[in-house]
Amino acid sequence: MSPPTRLPLAEIEMRHPAEPRALRTVGTPIARCARPCPTCPWRVDTVHRIAYPNLAEYAAGTIGAPGQEAPVGAPMFGCHAIELVPGWLCAAWLAIVGQFHLTVRFAVAVGALPAAALRPGRGWPELFPTYAAMEAAHRHAHTPTETP
Repeated sequence: MSPPTRLPLAEIEMRHPAEPRALRTVGTPIARCARPCPTCPWRVDTVHRIAYPNLAEYAAGTIGAPGQEAPVGAPMFGCHAIELVPGWLCAAWLAIVGQFHLTVRFAVAVGALPAAALRPGRGWPELFPTYAAMEAAHRHAHTPTETP
């Protein structure tokens, strides 16, 4: 896994509050995966199948919690499987912990990410409910047979 990508915030234009849209996005949407990839560490079915030796290092700074949100400008958890187009955000990370990352909240507020990205989609595989559960499951997995 490569380290998480630091993505720039969407550019915003401030307008007078009396205007219909006082804040609007003038940049492009933030790239993200539409659903978890087959080797995503957030998927429950990857435990005992795929080894993630540097998961804690990869996720460092990207995981927030209620009242302890990752700050604006903190690294974001990129999809490890997209090597040709780096910087795409992991769909499962967004759905499970994206709401606890202030850059993600800001991106939703200005329209650079859809609010629907902050919850699992229909037909998605089972995901770990928290980062702690995902990390613990992979740490205790003893028989990986492939690597991402």
